[in-house]
Amino acid sequence: MKYTGRITLVFISMMVSFIESFTEPTTTWSILEAILFATIAALLGWVYDKAVYYKNKAEMNENRLCNLLRFSPEPIIVYQDGKIVFVNNKFEELVQLPSDKLLGTSIFHCILPEFHPMLKRRLKEMSQGKESLDRVELKIKTAHHNILDIEISSSPILFNEKPAVEVFLRDVTKRNKLEEELRKNEELYRFITENSTDLISFLNPNGYYEYLSPSSKDLLGFNKEEMIGSHLFDFLHPDEVEKVTTLLLEADSELEFAAFTHQIKKKNGSYIWIETNARTIRKNSRKLEGIVAVSRDITERLEKEKRLHEANIKLRYISNMDGLTGIPNRRYFDEKLAEEWNRMKRNSSPFSAIMIDIDFFKKFNDFNGHLAGDECLRQVATVLKNTVKRPSDFTARYGGEEFVILLPETDKQGAAHVAELLQTNVKNLNIPYISTETEPTVSISIGCATLIPNELTKPEDLIKLADTQLYIAKESRHNQFIFNQLSHLA
Repeated sequence: MKYTGRITLVFISMMVSFIESFTEPTTTWSILEAILFATIAALLGWVYDKAVYYKNKAEMNENRLCNLLRFSPEPIIVYQDGKIVFVNNKFEELVQLPSDKLLGTSIFHCILPEFHPMLKRRLKEMSQGKESLDRVELKIKTAHHNILDIEISSSPILFNEKPAVEVFLRDVTKRNKLEEELRKNEELYRFITENSTDLISFLNPNGYYEYLSPSSKDLLGFNKEEMIGSHLFDFLHPDEVEKVTTLLLEADSELEFAAFTHQIKKKNGSYIWIETNARTIRKNSRKLEGIVAVSRDITERLEKEKRLHEANIKLRYISNMDGLTGIPNRRYFDEKLAEEWNRMKRNSSPFSAIMIDIDFFKKFNDFNGHLAGDECLRQVATVLKNTVKRPSDFTARYGGEEFVILLPETDKQGAAHVAELLQTNVKNLNIPYISTETEPTVSISIGCATLIPNELTKPEDLIKLADTQLYIAKESRHNQFIFNQLSHLA
């Protein structure tokens, strides 16, 4: 009870005084002596009660402390007189050893040697009652020989009524690994951005530059400090503003990645073409935080592509054109025939072909020489090409002194009209032939054919039919055109 000592001693003092009253006469002095004796007994009882109270409280606090240490979510040990005197379950899990293997051992057994001096100094300070809130890191070795990074904090306490050091431990191995990876990634990112020849930039959601790599100097002539804080549009070519504005609006809502080419201004006022790959950076709320862009100068590449395209056009022209006459050759004619045939078949339109041969060209060549013959071929080819006016009409050299003309969407009457014009225009060239009455100037013979392409016919059928008409025209009489076996004198 709370007043046990006081009640007991006062009661004893009262009993002693009562017994004395039977052996000695009661006087004022004896009464005062009894009161004094009772008072002293009460004081001694109070001291006794307080001692019991504080003893119980100390035991209760120590039990409470042990429970706090035992059930702490962090590993804890108590170090006293150079030995471990207490470990909780978390510490056992940390070092992978049971408490009976740990109690009574030195804390230095599981700590790597290079950290011993620091820990000895800290424990000495703690044993002297010096408190410290500093956290320090060290490495420990577990029973399975794993090395862990540990962060510790310590403070002096009383344990079993004797000075001791309470040590709190925290496993920071994973955190340190993450920090190390982050550090390496940051160094790698810094190395890439500072040494990349590409321009790496970061723009805020409003399109203002917040970061640029040093390559801006080589690429654009601007130091990065000159561009940071400026808006992207300050450097864009005016023709690119609408396109990039659209991309920025899409980036604010849903766009994650974009690759595009555009022109950007250099410090000297000129523009270069760059290719940009941009990716949005978003917060957990999906709100746009910024845009990372990597841009590369492709001006030289585009120039090369342009020259290559022009070269390909020239090569295609050379491969498709007859070197002597300057009109399409047989190979190009075969491509065009197939293309137009399919188009006429889809539209069920008439398709006409005109086969042309220069009359007595071998005799002309033999009499006037090959140079004159080549010039004759060139003049005839030019007249044939200029006679047909529509963009879809096609004139080609078929071989030797033979030519062919394709007339899409042209019926028999239209083809016959073109054939008459061809013969007239060639005659009007007045190319001297042989000084005879019958053949004063160069003329041509023509065979015409018209078909409506369908599934039962082929492009070759049209050319074969026109070639047959040409053969008839040349065999029956030169300087004429034949259409469906009908002879029309020029």
